[in-house]
Amino acid sequence: MFCFSNNSKSILSTTHFLAEWESVVIDLFLNAAQSDGLPKSLVQIYGLLFRRDESLSMAEIMVLLQINKGSASQRFYALKQLIAVNLVFERNERQERFRAENRLCKLVSSFISEQGEPHLVKGLSRLQNLGNLLSFEENLNSAHRGKYIEKILVGWHREMSRLLLVVKMIVGKSDRVSAKNKD
Repeated sequence: MFCFSNNSKSILSTTHFLAEWESVVIDLFLNAAQSDGLPKSLVQIYGLLFRRDESLSMAEIMVLLQINKGSASQRFYALKQLIAVNLVFERNERQERFRAENRLCKLVSSFISEQGEPHLVKGLSRLQNLGNLLSFEENLNSAHRGKYIEKILVGWHREMSRLLLVVKMIVGKSDRVSAKNKD
């Protein structure tokens, strides 16, 4: 059992330790997210919340994962932006408490909206800039090579746009199917 102080009140809880299997779940998320370059503490927070049945406060998570308040605050902000955590209101509780969003379709949809679509918009702007630069290229060999590269990149952009659209459609259908199965 772990004990910590909060506003001169002593809080005792048996939920303030990590079981070995919980560490394995968190490591599973860490391994999956390493290729995406996500901060380690962000993935640890999500992994911890994902495996817990009860909601946890930021203070509890800081203790369990041994992370500082600044890091925890930044990561919670990012998780809220991705809609990967849900705020939970519990009776007689002053602290915000959180649970992980565990519906994959909602996580994917949110990730696409927050990460994928903005990159596509920026990419289109950069491709237009590339086209403008190439129209002023005086070296014909360089201009020809640049137009070839531009054509490839425009194709990639178009394909990524289609792929994101298909994924969003699949995720949307998945949400509707799971809602029907609950009824």
